Amino acid sequence: MKTIIFAMTLFLISAGVAFGQTETAKSPGSKIVESLTKEEISLTIPRVGVDVDRVALDNGLVIYLYENHKLPLFNIQTLIRCGSVHDASEKDGLSDLVGTVMRTGGTKTITGDSLSMLMEYIGGNLEANIGGENGTVSLSVLSKDADLGLKLFVDLLRSPAFPQDKLDLAKIDIKNNIKRRNDNPGSIVNRYFYNLLYGDYPSGRVLEWASVKNITAQELADYHRRFFTPNNIMIGIYGDFNKTEILAKLRALLADWPQAITALPAPPEVEFKYHPGVYQIRKDLNQSSIMIGQLGIKRNNPDRYAVRLLNYILGGGSFTSRITSRVRSDEGLAYHASSNFNTDSRDYGVFDAECQTKSASTYKATSIIMEEINKIRNDGVTSEEFEGARNAVINSSVFLFDTPGKIINRLMSLEFDGLPPDFYNDYLNKFRRITLADIKSAAQKYLKPDQMTFVIVGNPDAFEKPLDEFGPVTNIELTEPVTE
Repeated sequence: MKTIIFAMTLFLISAGVAFGQTETAKSPGSKIVESLTKEEISLTIPRVGVDVDRVALDNGLVIYLYENHKLPLFNIQTLIRCGSVHDASEKDGLSDLVGTVMRTGGTKTITGDSLSMLMEYIGGNLEANIGGENGTVSLSVLSKDADLGLKLFVDLLRSPAFPQDKLDLAKIDIKNNIKRRNDNPGSIVNRYFYNLLYGDYPSGRVLEWASVKNITAQELADYHRRFFTPNNIMIGIYGDFNKTEILAKLRALLADWPQAITALPAPPEVEFKYHPGVYQIRKDLNQSSIMIGQLGIKRNNPDRYAVRLLNYILGGGSFTSRITSRVRSDEGLAYHASSNFNTDSRDYGVFDAECQTKSASTYKATSIIMEEINKIRNDGVTSEEFEGARNAVINSSVFLFDTPGKIINRLMSLEFDGLPPDFYNDYLNKFRRITLADIKSAAQKYLKPDQMTFVIVGNPDAFEKPLDEFGPVTNIELTEPVTE
């Protein structure tokens, strides 16, 4: 607790620096805080094999266990190597349906509706989901219900039923979402932005009813049989339990599960390519939704630490960042304006800057964002901005391992993602070693103003000036999705 309070104190100090407080503007309270002795922040990292147990069953299933008796709770997190990254374009939406119907359909011994009623009765939660590059099955129950929860969890993990009626309901939900996808300008700008940057790579696909409507229950079962194999799964258990007893029960429930013989194919790779230009999606609105960006870096890029500080200063540091300060605070053009630079993606992530503004200020808001991108490339950042960003990032890192769930998730994810087990040992020092020159170098290396993609949803006729100075303009008319 003392570490957290101290870190929050340092965070407030760094926030004051980032706001540019002068000595005369500081309150008496802030001066007292600054006079306190500041110890260097360090991470207390639980160790696998000491604080957290790791056990591999003979069938290849890996189990992480972390006992913590502070609360009478029993929790399970699971990571499965699967995801929409493996979906064929003609079966786009398959992974999402598997994750949904896996839970709503229940198992071969208990229906999904009965499972929901039982979870509600005991105050528990059991969920399944499949995202882009992994699947999850999670359980949370009171520790007194651990045996029941564990059996239900394993039953769902190993033997989902995929009934036709629940598949039909899931398809109806997807169909209705497709019908409404042109209603929300934020959804539209995201859809076109990612499609332009990624193309037919799964992250860029636009889900169509034609690829969903013919997916069968058998295909869901085949997907589960292919990906949900013990040597493709990691289970993390944390909370109030006895690890020896739980491990014995897990062995009894999972040891007879045969591992897959055939290795999974590697996921497809993103083609790194710039798509410069302005893409205007016409919609009769009195405001514009703007996204500007490009493909960025992979998580194994050693510059990720400099890039994170760069983005914090540019647009990721809330009200203290440049884009937010200028677009929102100084000019009053938008309620929200920010940037994001994904540094955690296995393949190439995205840099984007975004805001919503009234139609008549679309050009001005876009110009300001580009001015700040060019300025940070050409001039770098100030020492005050640099220190404020670095302190804020380092100080917030004390929360990386502050709950049992985060401890299990982070340690298990290192192995799942193929990162070294000592990844966090030097984590803070990697930020401390960053210099002003590193920030400027990262900006010049990874921000390419002349190669950026501009996607604007709004009414171009109401813009105060054309946007052609940012690149060739392509006008796109929204079409109604086909749902028959």
